[in-house]
Amino acid sequence: MPRTICQHCLRPPRVCYCHTLTSISNEWPVYILQHPREASHAIGTARIAQLSLKNCQTVIATTPEEDKDFAEKIRQTRPWLVYPGEQSQPVAEVGQQAIRPLLFLDGSWRKTRRMLHESTLLANLPRISMPMPVSRYKIRKEPVPEAVSTVEAISEVLATLEQNNKKYQPLLNTMDWMIAQQIEQMGQTTYQNNYLDEN
Repeated sequence: MPRTICQHCLRPPRVCYCHTLTSISNEWPVYILQHPREASHAIGTARIAQLSLKNCQTVIATTPEEDKDFAEKIRQTRPWLVYPGEQSQPVAEVGQQAIRPLLFLDGSWRKTRRMLHESTLLANLPRISMPMPVSRYKIRKEPVPEAVSTVEAISEVLATLEQNNKKYQPLLNTMDWMIAQQIEQMGQTTYQNNYLDEN
């Protein structure tokens, strides 16, 4: 029999996090370009943002050019691409400017770098970035310490731009709940053996 999943968060009933979601009116529109492989990831976090933020659009593709409507929206709105690097301005420097959309790439570091390099639209967008706190995403190893999940990046950037640290905390609370349930399902032994750093 096919496995039953929640049609909103796309998780099995026992780990459905819909009851933890909070609807939030974000002042800065959020676009998420999600790599197709990330869309099927059971513990991805972009969907938390999609279900929580009132002004959020997710497009599943490797480049904006694959979706004609989205590509045209990118050309018209010229969003800030939230991505680290020498070409990026600090978020704090653009907070006083006119509100414009924020574009986040959802995928592994390797995939997002490839997405960026394969898209002329992405490569030509202005970029912003900011220092991130240590990730709370305990069930996924990242290649660099400053790596955070998509929903963490969205929460931090929006909170900084709007100067409101509490407003986007519900996004992180939902992620924390999801991770706790995942650890419970796998068991502490598996979690400790596979995700905790050896001291």
